[in-house]
Amino acid sequence: MPPLCPAADIAPFESLYREAHERRLRAQGPRHPVTIASLARLAALLRTHGRASEAESILREALELGREARGHDGATLFELGETLSALGRDAEAESFYQRFLEVAGQGAQAAKVLLRLAVLREARGDAGGALNAYTEALRRFSDAGRLTASQREARAAAWNGLGLLCEAQGDFSDAAAMYRQSADAHAEIFGEQHPATAAAKANWADMLALEGNLAEAVSLLEGAVETVQAAFDRRHEDTARLRNRLGELYEVLGRWPEAEAQYVAALSGLEAASALRGLALADLGRLEGLQGDLAAADRALAEAVAILEAQPAGMEAELAEALHSQGSVLRDAGRLAEAERALRRALELRERALGASHAEVAQTMVGLAGALHLRGEIEAADPLYRQALAIQERGLGANHPEVGETLYNLGHLELARGDREAAKGSFERADAILSKAYGAGDPFVESIREALKSLR
Repeated sequence: MPPLCPAADIAPFESLYREAHERRLRAQGPRHPVTIASLARLAALLRTHGRASEAESILREALELGREARGHDGATLFELGETLSALGRDAEAESFYQRFLEVAGQGAQAAKVLLRLAVLREARGDAGGALNAYTEALRRFSDAGRLTASQREARAAAWNGLGLLCEAQGDFSDAAAMYRQSADAHAEIFGEQHPATAAAKANWADMLALEGNLAEAVSLLEGAVETVQAAFDRRHEDTARLRNRLGELYEVLGRWPEAEAQYVAALSGLEAASALRGLALADLGRLEGLQGDLAAADRALAEAVAILEAQPAGMEAELAEALHSQGSVLRDAGRLAEAERALRRALELRERALGASHAEVAQTMVGLAGALHLRGEIEAADPLYRQALAIQERGLGANHPEVGETLYNLGHLELARGDREAAKGSFERADAILSKAYGAGDPFVESIREALKSLR
């Protein structure tokens, strides 16, 4: 690798590298390891300044010249892998990284190449291969003794990459452990009050929240917000992103005023059409709907949907969530035809993005069934409730609160149809599930028991 060359015009540097290569070529000949190394350094300079195609040609020449000096093939193989990766030819890049590992031994440089392999394998869906590469990279870092600053940063990145892989596979406990290692490694390099450390702690907090450890997750995120805001400012996108995540945790804990304050702060200074603004507005609108301010919720969600609809492909799940919230608010406001349209769109997007058997698909089915039920379309609502119930029971378990809430809604539909026995059965199951989950004094549970009294 050449020294960093930040200049936009690399011509003087390129001239020096070419001149150095020519001197070595005259003094030692084309096949000498030092001559070949000078070609690799020139190629690295070109690659890092957007001239990867020229770099590839030079590196292939260097590789051909170096076939008789295998001890020096490593640098050329590594740089050719980097160049092909920069050109988007990942399969070829992977083959040269593998060849590098065959000659590189067990050192920290080999560990860094294993990280490249892990990323490439993960991108093509080879989770097992990526896991093996991350694990082997961390082993080699541990065995390498004293690491340079860049190697320590690469090790921290390996912990983070392994956390992301575990998270993507749904192994949240393992992901939390990896993110904690990443946070500790970043703190060792940069200190506790560095944005990179804060980002690792935020990832760790997300996993703790998924495991139900909300208090520790909130504490970590509060510290991350303070760190990132101090490093940048309150209008920075990273600050806004973390505030939004903190608001979501406050909302789950029922600390709604604090959640609203975080969402509002996240919105401050964001560009009008940014995806992050759309996400923050969706969260704010959902919370305003829960608090009963339907007009404010409608405004926020309408803007969120408009922003997210205008984003490039890849945000369908986020748009579906905003549409689901919008449909729920419109239903509560009595605008049932509009609610149905929003919820049907949300359902279509969620099925496409998440699959037909996902719990969030079931949530939207329940919302759509509720809108149809309120419109008096009992026969259209009934199969949606039952399909949602089947998805929830399979995916969440027969005693999950969402199952109880769907049974409650189904019971009211059966009552409207005049099937008192079926309604009684649904309410009894809902009571058994929700009284255990929420407690006998919960308003939801009390309304179920009032319905049961009327049926006895």
